[in-house]
Amino acid sequence: MREEVKRDILTVVYSALFLAISIGIVLPYMVQFSTYMHERAHYTLLKSYGLDPEISLDLIGTIPNFFNPNTEKLGVTRFSLEQYKQLDKYQRTKVNTAGIVSDLVILSFVALYLALTNVYFFYKVKFTKDYDFVWILAVNWLLIMWVIALMQITIANITHEAGDVYMLVRYLTPQ
Repeated sequence: MREEVKRDILTVVYSALFLAISIGIVLPYMVQFSTYMHERAHYTLLKSYGLDPEISLDLIGTIPNFFNPNTEKLGVTRFSLEQYKQLDKYQRTKVNTAGIVSDLVILSFVALYLALTNVYFFYKVKFTKDYDFVWILAVNWLLIMWVIALMQITIANITHEAGDVYMLVRYLTPQ
């Protein structure tokens, strides 16, 4: 077999392996990290208001749970609903929006990184004529997939009936 054909076949195989590993293993744990940060934001505020919350994460089931659309599989903060109802409406608002704000902070940092990386790409191509940036493209691929997943999760958290906004509205007035 010719050398350039072998090289092209290896490139395809390596690319396929990278895509399979990044989507099947790395991306679920990146989403698990952002889920932990989201739940940690709820946890911190609940703790500061005197509630006794706990974060429930399943690191072993992360990969299969990532591909399962059930909203409680990747992580959830558990607490006493009766104690939560005792908080005033401003405290409940802070608790419920803390996770969404955490998601937006992560999205902002990833977007900032991607913007700076694009400036770096432009510099490498325009001025140094260096076109070897496979690793930068690989990291960008992972981060863009993470951003897409985070956007979808944040939208679901805002619009889904089990999300933070619906919970806030449901318990806005004391019961």
